[in-house]
Amino acid sequence: MHLTSSLAAALTAGLLILGTSPAALANASAPHERIADLAEQSRMLAPRATKAYLMVQQGISPEAGRRLLAESVSRLDQNLAALRSARLDETTRAQLNTVETRWNTVRTRLTATPDATGAKALYDDTEALQTATQHLAMAINSTGSEDARRLTLPARMRLLSQRIGMFYLYRDSGLMTPNAPTMELSYARSEFSANLVRIRRNEALPAETRRVVEALNQAWSDYDVAAGKPGPPGELRKNAPAVMEMSEQVLGATEKLVVSLLGPSHP
Repeated sequence: MHLTSSLAAALTAGLLILGTSPAALANASAPHERIADLAEQSRMLAPRATKAYLMVQQGISPEAGRRLLAESVSRLDQNLAALRSARLDETTRAQLNTVETRWNTVRTRLTATPDATGAKALYDDTEALQTATQHLAMAINSTGSEDARRLTLPARMRLLSQRIGMFYLYRDSGLMTPNAPTMELSYARSEFSANLVRIRRNEALPAETRRVVEALNQAWSDYDVAAGKPGPPGELRKNAPAVMEMSEQVLGATEKLVVSLLGPSHP
């Protein structure tokens, strides 16, 4: 499997373009929306890390899962360090403190040896962390311009790409009845599709960004079908490695869309 190479390159390139090192943010030269995107990216990293934890715990491409888990934990640590160095108002900094409290709980579970107890606890803990990072992003965006909110849909889709992968694994985990993760999986797929339709209808996007959107659409089509395909537990588990790889491909494509919107054509 090539789960880490393509996405790691996409995310690294994205971070270089965004200029998101702690020093850059501390010097207050980073545009507001790029600081907000650190919170949004951190929101995505929560289910991505849990997805990787489940891969290891369930024995689904475990070596790839370990690499994804280590990278996700490290990147979330870096993002929070960068946000701590940014110029935030008191309300936003209070939201950041809540995120860090939630992250400490989740991080402790993620860095322990994966087991069924940890996987079950992460179901709710990951959701709490996602909610905290959402509130952080909202607090940052509340002080920015309306134009900065053009990232709302692609950032949400970036998150959804990982929720889909995470709930796919929870559905066949045996840790709970499959009803809740199956429902969440269905919701995430439907919302991703609806958001993608809205973006594709935006005729104001520059040509290069439209090409990025079409590449995302192609990657999403395969992932949507594979993740939503019904089947007995054995078949779902057999297909899991391919679905996990697609989840990374779609994440890489959504990250490229975010970078395109934050690029030179949108100063």
